[in-house]
Amino acid sequence: MVVRQTPLRRRLSLALAGLAMAATPALAQTPAAPSTLAEAWLAQLETDNSPLTWSYSVALRQDTAATLPARQGRLLAELDTLMASATIAGNVALAAGLVSWRQALADDAPLTGRTPGRVDLAWLGANLRSNPPLASLTHWGHCQVPGWVEVWGLDGVERRPWRGGLDLTQLVNALPAAAIQNADTVAVIDPLGQIRRLGIAAWNRDNTPLAPGSRLMVQLPSRQGLRSALPFPGTTVESDLINARLPAYLATRLPGDSCRLQGIKDEQRNEP
Repeated sequence: MVVRQTPLRRRLSLALAGLAMAATPALAQTPAAPSTLAEAWLAQLETDNSPLTWSYSVALRQDTAATLPARQGRLLAELDTLMASATIAGNVALAAGLVSWRQALADDAPLTGRTPGRVDLAWLGANLRSNPPLASLTHWGHCQVPGWVEVWGLDGVERRPWRGGLDLTQLVNALPAAAIQNADTVAVIDPLGQIRRLGIAAWNRDNTPLAPGSRLMVQLPSRQGLRSALPFPGTTVESDLINARLPAYLATRLPGDSCRLQGIKDEQRNEP
């Protein structure tokens, strides 16, 4: 949704001003630099009238940022175990897919991310108690709407073109058989970082629209399905961990490639 926020800007400005008046004496003051994310959005709108697609607004909290390198490292170690087991079992297709997952994960910059959830101006204006101080953020900003959906299939990682009306059933039906072999569910991560686990097998098939910038991870098959593919005792534990942790990490990735990110002092750009 692309919004030009003139009426909303006025309402939020009044709300924020009311909070400031309640907290300080009624004295004429020079406008202070923004101290919260909502104030920063308002300040940006005062100087930049270009429309924003608010569902692609992002912010990375410092407490989230502090965990991301370690989360990435744990996932790489778990994938190493699964790759070795699949290779020894002679499951060439699964091993190749896991190698692709590992490479994509290793190439990722963990701190170029976001804290999942809404941080758009309308939501912050309606939830002022959840309006984060800028000092608590590593960066904030917005991304241009991309033209892709990203698929982490059992045969590797790829991006597929997004088109209007695209849904999960259409996307899954277009994937090669190796991408979903023996899989029952997928994790769908939307541009806000929300995760839904949905069925793709004949017995549990679900459907949902897919927004541009969504990511889909085919969940590794169940313990029974992996028992013959992964001979190492205990490797099904790693598959369960990957199924839980990889979607959560993907939820912290930016929902586009062309993003304007601003820190407290410095402006950063993540643009091709």
